[in-house]
Amino acid sequence: MKSLITSGVIVTCLCAIMYCMSCAVPASSVRTGEGAAASEMERFFQYFVSLEALPHEALSREYARQEVAFAQSHSAEDRLRLVLLLSLPDTDFGDRLRALELLQAYLNEPEPHPTGSMDVAVFLMTFMENKTYRSAYESRISNLKKDLAEKEQQLAEQQQTIKKLQDDLGAQRILYNNTNKKLQEILNEKERQFAVSRYLDKRLQDEKRNVKKLQEQIERIKDIEKGLIEREQKDNKGT
Repeated sequence: MKSLITSGVIVTCLCAIMYCMSCAVPASSVRTGEGAAASEMERFFQYFVSLEALPHEALSREYARQEVAFAQSHSAEDRLRLVLLLSLPDTDFGDRLRALELLQAYLNEPEPHPTGSMDVAVFLMTFMENKTYRSAYESRISNLKKDLAEKEQQLAEQQQTIKKLQDDLGAQRILYNNTNKKLQEILNEKERQFAVSRYLDKRLQDEKRNVKKLQEQIERIKDIEKGLIEREQKDNKGT
């Protein structure tokens, strides 16, 4: 009963401190803990109190250390401490929307959570989930949905463009194959004509040689005929 009363007092004090704190001063890199008997809510409150006394640079170092700690352990305690750091106002690393997302992810887990961790998480959610945070969170979700719709539209347009390019490529291939076939036919015809031309040229050369031989033969015959005529004329004179 005493511990329940103590926890209630701590929650009330923590709520008042977090609500009234207009400027959070950075925290130390050493986790606070008053002993093994301290409840999770008490340890969380002690950690919060330790953050108040830290200068800005030390608080930034504590945030960086807590990011690493949560990435390695994924424990509820490290998650809730990181949520607290992210929700502090007037810091370079503050990101309340991310803090809210981390909290909601924890609360939405199907596995049962320790009572102390759930008390801290519910308290932080109650503190953070006001109209301003909810509006900003819903705005982020809306923007993400809008971006997703735009990406899907871009993907559909790209797919249409790809299909058109594929169709154009197919048409170009058909045109290329037809043109190549025609060129091959023309080339074959040219080769055939060239072969015929070479054959006719050879025939022409052969005919020219034959004509030349005939002319030579005719000339020899003329010479023989001329010689016979001259001999015959000589014989006629002698008689």
